[in-house]
Order: sequence, then structure tokens, then C-alpha cells
Amino acid sequence: MANVTNLSIKIDRDLKAKADKLFNDMGMNLTTAVNVFVRQVILERAIPFRIHRDVENTGSMGSIERRRAAMQEIRDLLADVDGGSIDLKQLREERRSNKFERSY
Repeated sequence: MANVTNLSIKIDRDLKAKADKLFNDMGMNLTTAVNVFVRQVILERAIPFRIHRDVENTGSMGSIERRRAAMQEIRDLLADVDGGSIDLKQLREERRSNKFERSY
């Protein structure tokens, strides 16, 4: 085996049992699935699925300000990654065009 290390994580017992069953049905174990996930994250330089939380859509000024602050925090984090700034509008347009290219 290649140069490997152990990873110890805590996971809900029932969640692990369900994951074990699903991955076994796919012909792999949880370790292989985690390795696949981590490799995909590295390849895409992103989580390979959408992560979101429910956001109150109250339209209130506080809600808008929280979203603006969150977006600024994301811009700051992205700028720290490669030392450059990110044009989120351009990034959004590129994602939309890529999505349409893959949909046919």
C-alpha cells in the first residue's frame, strides 16, 4: 500500500451503519468512499455537491445585511486562496454556461 495515514472521525452510529450498507452495495467500504470524496474535493477544489442552509426570506434589512456580510466574507476567503480577487458575477455566469453545456 502507498504512504498512508489513519484518520479518526466521530460519526453517528446509525448514519455509519446506513453508509456502510450503501457503500457495500456499491462494492466499496466507507474508507474507499471517504478517499473518493477527498480526491474529488482536491480535483474540483470545491465540495463536489451543494451545501446550503435555509435562509429566512423576510426581506428585512437585517437579513439583507447578513447576506451581504456573508458574501463579503466569502470574497475575502476566496481572495486569500490565490492572492487575487474573485469576480462573483463572472463566476456565476461561467457556472451557468457550464451547466447548460452539460445538460444536453
